Amino acid sequence: MGNPAPASNAPMNIAAAGAADHRLRQIERARHAVLQEGRPATAALVGGWYENAWIERSWRRCLSCGLRPQDSVVFDLIAAQQPRRIEEANHALAAAARPVLEQLERAIASTRYFALLTNQDGVVVDAHGPIERSERRATLITRPGVDLSECSVGTTAIGAALGELHPVWLHRGEHFFQATSCYSCAGAPLFGPDGACAGSWT
Repeated sequence: MGNPAPASNAPMNIAAAGAADHRLRQIERARHAVLQEGRPATAALVGGWYENAWIERSWRRCLSCGLRPQDSVVFDLIAAQQPRRIEEANHALAAAARPVLEQLERAIASTRYFALLTNQDGVVVDAHGPIERSERRATLITRPGVDLSECSVGTTAIGAALGELHPVWLHRGEHFFQATSCYSCAGAPLFGPDGACAGSWT
């Protein structure tokens, strides 16, 4: 039989749950304003404050690509002749990132998380970690050559990090597509010695 949580933790747990619910309500209001009504997210949040203005920019970039939140998400490989070119063009990036990705793989070995490396266009170059092959979506997105850019799979940590050029964390409905709104993910851009964005990892 498990030990009950100390009574002193109860107010903290209640406060944390309330904050999480509040954030989810904010996300839903922002989504409705931007994606359904075409209004700025702030117009729906007067009297409140939604701290992630970059998410609205990402959603609008997705809309400008012709995507719609209710569409199906397709994790497409790039053209058949391209993967070899992608591998050759990103050999230096993959080699530089491999030691860090292998260290991360060891750190997350007991979890269900894995790490992805993409090039500057959001195309998967490498994947490390405990990838659950029985989970279809995990298998699909970890294939080298899969396009995970905003114009392909909407707002995700990879696409948003590349679009905004800073680390991001997406929680549930902050993803563009309704089909991916049950996930949370984080990502960051990677920069080369020349200061240009070379890719991202998540």
